[in-house]
Amino acid sequence: MHQETDTGTIDVQVEVEDLERWRRRLALTVPAEVAGQFRERHVRDIARRARLKGFRPGKAPAKLVEKQYAQEIEEEVLKDLIREGYAAGVASRGLEPISPPHVHDVHWTPEGALHFTAEVDVRPRIELGRTTGFRVETRRHRVTDDDVERVLERLREERADWLPVERPAAAGDLVVFDSVPLDADGAPRESERVENHKVVLGHEALLPDFEAGLSGVTPGTEKTIRVGFPDDHPNETLRGTTREFRVAVSEVRERQLPELDAAFAGEIGGFASVDDARAKIRANLEEEVELQFQREANEAVIDEIIAANSIDLPESMIDRYMANMMSDPGGPLGGRVPAERQEELMRVLRPGAERALRRHYILEQVAEREGLEATDDDVRSSGLERSGDPEDLKYHLTMERVFAWLRERSEITTVEA
Repeated sequence: MHQETDTGTIDVQVEVEDLERWRRRLALTVPAEVAGQFRERHVRDIARRARLKGFRPGKAPAKLVEKQYAQEIEEEVLKDLIREGYAAGVASRGLEPISPPHVHDVHWTPEGALHFTAEVDVRPRIELGRTTGFRVETRRHRVTDDDVERVLERLREERADWLPVERPAAAGDLVVFDSVPLDADGAPRESERVENHKVVLGHEALLPDFEAGLSGVTPGTEKTIRVGFPDDHPNETLRGTTREFRVAVSEVRERQLPELDAAFAGEIGGFASVDDARAKIRANLEEEVELQFQREANEAVIDEIIAANSIDLPESMIDRYMANMMSDPGGPLGGRVPAERQEELMRVLRPGAERALRRHYILEQVAEREGLEATDDDVRSSGLERSGDPEDLKYHLTMERVFAWLRERSEITTVEA
């Protein structure tokens, strides 16, 4: 078998043995002639940069270079032969590895052929059976007048003014204060002082004892607050302890909401009236409800397909997926999983990882089998061409088509949430 590499044409002999699931064992042989060519290449490369006494750079005889750099040459030749021999063998059999190869049983002498074995997991070939005709039940929330009013109230709160008051602070008020913890002798720990700290009472932003100590304060209040820390506090050194804080209150402010009138409606979206604003808010909520309904229906159908089909996945694929989840700085775990917790966390993550991978293969195969894959022309005609990466947009359009296809071919009943 001939395989083109970046060094030319390499001949390898390969035998493939199927192991468990998607594991393959490759028995590879690189002929002595090919090994000799690799060796000559490395000798030339080293000779060009070698500095041997009595010779100008690049002018030392090859035999002398081989003798002087024998160990480096043998190591580099063997490394390249294994890498390129493995790549040639995989390509010749149309395999798609999804894990680094485990290379063993390496037998080679500089004058002979190279024999080695490589074990690797390959991309699964999933053959789906049933993908349609399921019956699933999905919740749908009914948008109410109260939902609309809650949105309006939130918009008012976002645009509220905070006005200074001289009365005692109550729930919902903003308190501005400086604080400093005291040591065992009652002396302030200045390195831990916090100035102009702002907190809205009743929002549980502070420990209960601290918030209770601020309730009823007025501008100019100075007092000591005794605070107990819970046993599960994020700071291990403070768990189960009690500390005192000296606080000085500079301001108490109350929130003043804007009037719910035409001026407010115009400010939040250019609406002519509050009723117009309510209508738009209701339409937006209805759209969100529909999208949520579709998402839940999509995942319910996927769960049915997973249950109806046997989808075996390589262990290395699952492990790598979980490792990426733990190490990705942009992922849900922030890439900050301590080494001592990784094994425990992988057990927790495993069911979700397996489902995510099965979901991926289901969607991919349905898209391919049913001709639902989006094209560049589809992206252009969608009007989204300038709104993101073309490949991401094609994937997004493809997934929309696949899920619509799946929903149309199953019976989805709705239960009011």
